[in-house]
Amino acid sequence: MTKHKPYIAKDSKGTWTYKVHTSSKGDSAERESAASLENEQEEIDFTTLKPVKSTNKDKLKRNTIWKAILISGLSAIFVGTTIGFFLFRMFVQVDTPTSVENSSQTTPAVSQTEKEETRLDFVSTSLDSLETYIIQAGIFSDQENAGPLIDTLSSLGISTVFFEREEEFYLMAGVASSEDTAQALADSLSDGQAELYVKEWSTQTNEIELTEAESEWITMFQAFFDEQIQQTDLTQPIADEEITALVDKAPDEVNKVDELITSLTEMQGEPAAYQLLSWMKVYDELS
Repeated sequence: MTKHKPYIAKDSKGTWTYKVHTSSKGDSAERESAASLENEQEEIDFTTLKPVKSTNKDKLKRNTIWKAILISGLSAIFVGTTIGFFLFRMFVQVDTPTSVENSSQTTPAVSQTEKEETRLDFVSTSLDSLETYIIQAGIFSDQENAGPLIDTLSSLGISTVFFEREEEFYLMAGVASSEDTAQALADSLSDGQAELYVKEWSTQTNEIELTEAESEWITMFQAFFDEQIQQTDLTQPIADEEITALVDKAPDEVNKVDELITSLTEMQGEPAAYQLLSWMKVYDELS
């Protein structure tokens, strides 16, 4: 007979009541029957289980691999197409006429001038001396020293131009074809309020390289100058029509005479003595 330990069933105000389980044969038989049934349920008939086919696993692995390959291939195609598109656009833009035009527009002016010079035929041209009588206001070793005198002459309505010779600066106020004409012009300009001197003057003879068209035009200018200085009243401007006619004969492509052409146009309306003086200075500095 199996012994069972008592356990507390109830605690009633200090009085402990114990209850002991007892077992009978009937209970033992029932427990054995239940244990036998439980053991039967736990035993598994492995003979009825079917093994998992390996082909399904292999198929799953193959599908995964093919998916990875497909994704990689599509990604490579997309990236390659995108890069190719941008490269195509870049090369097309480089080859278009617009790009060529833009690059030519950004070419430095000096380089363009050098190209034009190589295309033009040059001839050695002698710049004959322009001989005149000139009205001189002063001689200075530094142009800045002439500031007060220039201000005085300007207040009298007398315009001046500097000529540089042997590191000295000659301040001139007009030109004439003869000494008498030059002296009369000096007296008229100063009106006794400034000292002006008359002296002979000529531009320097120089040899320069000009295009054939420029050489022909410079000869026309020399004749124009000699004709205009013979005017009786040099206080009046040279007719604009005569100046324009000479400018219109200038060549389309100029290399050395462009400043002289500009001066002809800018001096329109000034007294003839000052116009001729200014053109004479530009002509003297051609090189």
